Amino acid sequence: MARRTIINPILKKDILVNARSARMVVTITVINCLFALVVGMLFMTSRGSAYQVYYSNIAQMFPVLAVCELCIIGLIVPIITSTSISGERERQTLEIMLTTPVRPISIVAGKLLSAVATTAMYVIATLPFMAVAFIVGGMGWDELFKYLGMVLFIDIYVGSIGIFYSCVKRTSVSAAISTIVTIAAVVFLSYAIGKVFESMMYMSDGSRSSYAAYMMGKAVCYAVNPAIWIAENFVRLLEDESVVETMTGYGKYTNFVVDHMAVISVCVNLAASFVLLKVASVKLIKGGRKRKKSRI
Repeated sequence: MARRTIINPILKKDILVNARSARMVVTITVINCLFALVVGMLFMTSRGSAYQVYYSNIAQMFPVLAVCELCIIGLIVPIITSTSISGERERQTLEIMLTTPVRPISIVAGKLLSAVATTAMYVIATLPFMAVAFIVGGMGWDELFKYLGMVLFIDIYVGSIGIFYSCVKRTSVSAAISTIVTIAAVVFLSYAIGKVFESMMYMSDGSRSSYAAYMMGKAVCYAVNPAIWIAENFVRLLEDESVVETMTGYGKYTNFVVDHMAVISVCVNLAASFVLLKVASVKLIKGGRKRKKSRI
């Protein structure tokens, strides 16, 4: 009788491989050097004449570092996940993996968890810089947990798109390109469509009902866009302003979407992510069956 393991076997294998690779060490070193440069620049710009220190510049350390790390994760995760399954296919190890007792959904989940574990290593490596931001101010426990939640959300959302294309596309290059194009399309097209709704509102007859309808359309587009509520969080920290507050006052439904935009965006996008992962596992099964039939 086979012994069941608590840890996903694909995740366990990838963690061991990544921990022994020089690429992980180089990546962490580069990220830490970048963070050290950013922190040094913030301290240099906070110095005034004589012994004056502009504390407001130092207090911006956390949002600046958090945005930098989220951008890095947003660039690394698509590459990691989009080449996860297709890379196994190119190395001709996918068929061997499919013959094991591990189910396709476990393979897909293991590859996603591997990306989460990799980004967790990056976050842990940069915690000393976050500790400095915690000491000098500008960051509290609430901001820290929100930031960790954003990292996890980006891992799952972007990673699911990457794994989906990794199962659908035959090569790693095409999967990576499709992943990046899809993410860019979701972010920029939803923002552009929201701006179109806003323009249509100003060109309407001026009635309150038409204003409310167009503003509702803009709010829905912004709620689908995960970049909006993330940007909203950091704009509030940096400038104490709001990106979406101007959309309130156009009806109770619009106000509800605006007030709960982060929750709605997370729920909608995570639901889409789980659907993509399920479809990816189905594609993985069908791909394995086609290869077996072609051999027969």
